[in-house]
Amino acid sequence: MRNFKLRTGKRILNSKLRHFKRNRETHNFETAKTAGILFTPTDQLSFEEIKHFLTYLGPYKLQIYVLGYIDSKIIPEGFLFWKGINLFSRKELNWSMVPKSPVVTDFIDKPFDLLLDLSLTDSFPVEYITRLSKSKFKIGRLTHNHTGLDLMFDIENEKKLENYLGHIKNYLKLIKNTSNS
Repeated sequence: MRNFKLRTGKRILNSKLRHFKRNRETHNFETAKTAGILFTPTDQLSFEEIKHFLTYLGPYKLQIYVLGYIDSKIIPEGFLFWKGINLFSRKELNWSMVPKSPVVTDFIDKPFDLLLDLSLTDSFPVEYITRLSKSKFKIGRLTHNHTGLDLMFDIENEKKLENYLGHIKNYLKLIKNTSNS
């Protein structure tokens, strides 16, 4: 049954992508003014790493929106007290696993300069958000089914959020934006 739901969700996504358009621009932390961060917290440690990353981004004066997907019907109590981080769970998916939360819709519709998909595992709700996001420069990890990203990192050999964030920090320092100079 779950596979049927997933296939239906993917058909819905593909249908929406046929008419999807976005403005693409290359950005780094210095040229971006807004950033959307999408992640799938699995434990308190992943929350701590996101918090440290947000502290790292502080000097760049970005307006940051953080959205986390909890692959469970209930959001653990310890995750609810993080100010500035919106969370949604399986309870906020429709029958075909498509997110139906207003927070998700708002996130998708914001044309962020940067979208950072920090999820370490495949998740259709996260893929749905990332692919339909109107963000100008989409960054995520390399997967076999996740297209629509502008910059991808192969983290298969070192699947740790800390390492992944290190790659993002290093490469975004190297990227020069020529369209906003």
